[in-house]
Amino acid sequence: MGWTGGQLQAPFTARAAIEFELGAEFLARVIDTVRYGTVIYAAVRSHDEKEIFGLVLLAERRGGILYTKPISEDMGPAEDRCPARILDLLTEPSNDYAREWRERCRARLARAHPRKGQTVTFAKALTFTNDESHSTFTYQGGSRFQTDDGCQCHIRCWQDLEFTAV
Repeated sequence: MGWTGGQLQAPFTARAAIEFELGAEFLARVIDTVRYGTVIYAAVRSHDEKEIFGLVLLAERRGGILYTKPISEDMGPAEDRCPARILDLLTEPSNDYAREWRERCRARLARAHPRKGQTVTFAKALTFTNDESHSTFTYQGGSRFQTDDGCQCHIRCWQDLEFTAV
């Protein structure tokens, strides 16, 4: 499946993006959603109402145009940050792709997450645009960290890196 693009008249919410891409009838079967930036996760009831499956919707708004791409869990989406509250709603996976996607999501959730103020040490030093390299930071929350010398920095996708928190 490719991307769909068009004008979204409503505010850009997870539910509005799903309706834009898949229609009001599909939206009526959506049980819960969460949006992390350009990725939307949803638990969706099947037509026969016997199963609940996971949906990943890539959605980005640029220049007033909404671009969307739906990926069902049985297609094995690469995005694996689905929260437990969505995963817990899903019934038995329909195939191995769905099973593996759920396992990746659960594995990510099981990883240790630092608390604010905790020291985080990355296995490999990170080099910043000012050519400074650091491997040890104080976790500030979200994707914000502070170096030992007090410099504040934003580290995107830091959860994908190998680290220890003490």
